[in-house]
Amino acid sequence: MSSTTRAARPVPACPIRPGEPCTLCQVDVTGPQDCGLVWLVMGDDELRAGVHRSRLAAPGRR
Repeated sequence: MSSTTRAARPVPACPIRPGEPCTLCQVDVTGPQDCGLVWLVMGDDELRAGVHRSRLAAPGRR
């Protein structure tokens, strides 16, 4: 590996929209780790279960 070769940065996935990248859709957010929407959804048992169900139903899942 040469000194000019750089590794690509991983693109964080949006935990709310399965299969889609984090698009930083809120102001002052750097990714899913500090997203208010992710915090709200993952803090609610019913909403978190809904996200889990949608991940299981996402294309590409067996």
